[in-house]
Amino acid sequence: MGAVYQAKDLKRQGTMCAIKEMSLSMVPPAEQGQAIQNFKIEAKMLWGLDHPSLPRVMGFFSENQRYYLVMEYIDGQTLEELLERNKGPFPERRVLGWARQLCEVLEFLHQQKPPIIFRDMKPGNVMLARNGQIKLIDFGIARFFRFSGNPDTQLLGTPGFAPPEQYGRAQTDERSDIYALGMTLFQLLTNTLSETGFGLKDVRSNYPQISSTVARALEKATALDAEQRYESVAAFRRAILGEGNFVFESGEIASTTEELVELCSKYPEEASDYLAAGEIELWLDEIGEHTLSQKARRIHESISDPHESIMQFMRLIVSNNPRVRLPIARSSNGQLAAVESRVAAPPYSHPSQRLQLNRRPTSGILVSPRMLDFGIVYPGGSSPLLLTISGQQGQPVRGRIQTSDNWIRIDRTVFDGVSTSIDVRVNTMQFHRYIGRMNGSIVLLPEDGQSEIVIKVEADIQDYSANGGFRRGKTWVPDMDDEEEEEELVVTPSGQVFLGNQPLPHSRRVRAAEYKKYAPVSSLSRNGSQQAQWDPWPITPVQLFWQQRALTFVAAFMTSSLLYILSSSRQPLPLAPNPWALFVLAGMVPASTVGALLVAWKSDWPWQETINRAVTGMTSVLGGLALSRLLWFSLLPPLGVLQLCVMLVLAATLATTGVEEEISVKMLMAVRWCLLRLPLICKLGAVIVGALLGYALTWGAVSWGFTGFGMLVGIGVISALVWQVDSLLKQKPPR
Repeated sequence: MGAVYQAKDLKRQGTMCAIKEMSLSMVPPAEQGQAIQNFKIEAKMLWGLDHPSLPRVMGFFSENQRYYLVMEYIDGQTLEELLERNKGPFPERRVLGWARQLCEVLEFLHQQKPPIIFRDMKPGNVMLARNGQIKLIDFGIARFFRFSGNPDTQLLGTPGFAPPEQYGRAQTDERSDIYALGMTLFQLLTNTLSETGFGLKDVRSNYPQISSTVARALEKATALDAEQRYESVAAFRRAILGEGNFVFESGEIASTTEELVELCSKYPEEASDYLAAGEIELWLDEIGEHTLSQKARRIHESISDPHESIMQFMRLIVSNNPRVRLPIARSSNGQLAAVESRVAAPPYSHPSQRLQLNRRPTSGILVSPRMLDFGIVYPGGSSPLLLTISGQQGQPVRGRIQTSDNWIRIDRTVFDGVSTSIDVRVNTMQFHRYIGRMNGSIVLLPEDGQSEIVIKVEADIQDYSANGGFRRGKTWVPDMDDEEEEEELVVTPSGQVFLGNQPLPHSRRVRAAEYKKYAPVSSLSRNGSQQAQWDPWPITPVQLFWQQRALTFVAAFMTSSLLYILSSSRQPLPLAPNPWALFVLAGMVPASTVGALLVAWKSDWPWQETINRAVTGMTSVLGGLALSRLLWFSLLPPLGVLQLCVMLVLAATLATTGVEEEISVKMLMAVRWCLLRLPLICKLGAVIVGALLGYALTWGAVSWGFTGFGMLVGIGVISALVWQVDSLLKQKPPR
């Protein structure tokens, strides 16, 4: 029916674009009108839409019974092709990363005036670009939604993904896309799909690798009756991603107001306790039901009887949403009774007494979500994820925000107020070519002394070249290449045009081979456009790790050696057993640390981070040199030159280790633990330990003056470490 060409727009500085062609030569005459209409609908819909997950339309024209749509070039593969190449299902966290983007673009389409119903969601119509961005393609059967009581007359969609109403049984609406999205995610999670029958049942029991939260969301999204599905993509997103879930003690979860009513009727005493504590109103705010949240607050403030307040709340939900019905219970005599009869009278003697139930422990700070999973991230900066910090019952909360790793970027380091929103991003540029799963955390340190709150952060770091199955120079669009092979239009700098299935001239093949012999050319630049960027030194992540450590070691060794060279002008040379060698040994502590920081330091470090690395680096060098000096003096003679070389190497190694992020954080956290529990003992211990290390560093000195100098150095270094951690603990966030 058509083909897709890759071309360059010479009027736009050679911008790559895709030209989608529809030829009527192989379309039966009776279907040509509908084919042209679908093609024009796709152009009309995409022309006025601007979303990261939708391809941009640059133009539309026709020529000789052929219709062309000029679109943004997407260098990537469809999820269907990735699934075939993977030869198995994808991990749940990876699929949920795609689900987040798909929900966002469907929400965008459904919010248009009038709403746009995609109607053909499936892995083959979803492309994953090399920068990790999901792109929704092929709008050929999408339509603008206009409500009517009549069912759709066309049988459109793909078997296995299309809901029952899309086969002419009812009118399609937003819930039709939710059904197809649920089936799409199910196939990605299981690599299975039945083209006969509808809906999903017993997902968790048949596929135990799928979490209960995801399984439950998929079953509800693919219900046969559209009324039983999620009423919006936003509700489905919250359910499947675990955002805005209200969890009862039984482990049952409510992600919509309808589900909350069911659980409130099932556990009325527990629900009334949540309502009285203000947790339900906070959850309603979180899912965007601000009006209901205000009404819920007025209910629990005006009605002191917990039984009556929860009943009023459930009636409120029913009155605001006609789709929600109060559950009905059957009495012992077989007659139906309203749910009110199921609610036992509360065990208290006076209505003003509130229930005191054993419920889930609550913190004064509410954080949503409790885990940030960025999914697949390519070199560069990721799209931000939103982290919200709020206080219970509208109380203001204050504190500091820290990250465990530099690749986690936050737009603020304090939270202060009733609610604080934080943009969290992943910066992968420092990984160079690291490929793998990254795990980190964001730590919230409340000002009022509450225990810290840890939010997990995860991301799959991928290199552009990691997707070896990508075929350069081709835009992949499903359902357009059944009758004709897709072709590729290549415009060379000299103006020659070649089809993708034609070989390049021999001279050009030889030149390309020469280029590849020296180094591969990267596929994309930082902003995602194609450029011929050289990669002169491709190395593995392990090689990169040791390369950075080696450079840090060399810098630390050179600064320590420079200290000795500057002091070697004295006669005799400061070598053991010359007591002046002790000054050189003590000077290695700051000198080697400075050298290591010269290489390890990054421009985005705050000054506090630099001080942290400096004090942990000097502490590592001091401790190692002192113990080594004591051991050397006990077992071996001075051996001046050999001892100097060993100490230089040891100081450089310890400085490299001490400024390493993981080691530095562990040392700081150990001191923090001590200061929080035994502050006075910790500070006195710093003086004692520093003095002992300084004494060991100058062991064997002929004069107490040298020993005293060493002890002062030791006390200064260890005290600096403790003082730095203490100052961080006492630091107040700005008002």
